[in-house]
Amino acid sequence: MEIRYSLIKSIFAIASIFLVLGCTEPFNTSLEDFEDILVIDAFITSEIKQQEIFVSRTFITGNAVQQENDALVTVVDDTGNSYVFSETEPGTYVSDQMFGAQPNVSYSLKLTTSGGSVFSSGPISISADAELESITAERTVLENGQEGIAIMANGFDVENESVFYRYDYEETYRIDVPFSTGGKFVIVSENPPELDVVPKTREESVCYGTNLSNSILITTSENLSESRIENFQVRFIPKTDFVLRSRYSILVNQYVQSNAAQTFYEDLQEFSNITTLFAQTQPGFVRGNIVSENNASERVLGLFEVSSMTSKRIFINLEDFFPDDNQPEYIIDCASEQFPQNDSFLFELVKNGARQYAGEDFGVYFVVPTGCSDCNVYGTNVKPDFWID
Repeated sequence: MEIRYSLIKSIFAIASIFLVLGCTEPFNTSLEDFEDILVIDAFITSEIKQQEIFVSRTFITGNAVQQENDALVTVVDDTGNSYVFSETEPGTYVSDQMFGAQPNVSYSLKLTTSGGSVFSSGPISISADAELESITAERTVLENGQEGIAIMANGFDVENESVFYRYDYEETYRIDVPFSTGGKFVIVSENPPELDVVPKTREESVCYGTNLSNSILITTSENLSESRIENFQVRFIPKTDFVLRSRYSILVNQYVQSNAAQTFYEDLQEFSNITTLFAQTQPGFVRGNIVSENNASERVLGLFEVSSMTSKRIFINLEDFFPDDNQPEYIIDCASEQFPQNDSFLFELVKNGARQYAGEDFGVYFVVPTGCSDCNVYGTNVKPDFWID
């Protein structure tokens, strides 16, 4: 569920004054205009898992996210099932049991804050279902001349009922360090400063990094003859992007959503595209489908959504698309340096974690930035279960 949480954080990091004023003329603003509003990100999918709901409050750019703690969160369905969500970390509520939204079943949300405010939404059910038929990768050139690989989604509903689609993704890439050695520095003594080289005891040459999508990816089959989505671009990767340096994989999720959800995301999309507080037009308050039960004037920002979900994964090697190009540069510059083995400045660099062993010769150590020989700086050395070399 990190994908959706990243999205909410990226959208509401913009000053929340937009939500309050909703004006269409230039304005003078101050922090006095800020309104503290509850933000609820509640998304239940058809995937059988422990569902997650995120609760926070609006905040101003540059400030830390304000999580809403100690809330009571419950989802109930019209067949008599009740699903309790427990707070596993600040603002994150996870269902105590695994479940997935079922067709022809309605779900309702109830949330009570620690201060006694009660919010609810529903009943809501899955609007339709559609298959994510395929994910394709194509060599592409953007209008500005930038070359790269476009990731395209293709979906279809044989019942011709699905209209509104949303996508997100999780990308994983292999990290191969430029300097792979069997040894590493350890501090033998600080006074006097003394280093030694010992064999590595963990994998540091090959790791895996993961990025989550943080943009709104919505489309529609409205006004088409059938419920089909063809070649909808969910990701463009420049050929110089580090994620393509070794091997790359992307998992794309497709959701079929209601008209209300589509409208909500369209409003958020407009809101997130505002680049200045002094724009001529501000989008105003983004209304979702969650309401306050005990205070009609209390506003809440968010959406309770129930959706079908299908997923597909593909793997990519850059040389299959750009066989004549050099591989992308590493994350950082990995130029090596050399120091006398008893150099005090080298000792401080190693102590601070800035440099690591890359070799030695005749009383000299060759060193590189730590991330150039230890991939754990940028990822995890645990190979994902889904990974195929």
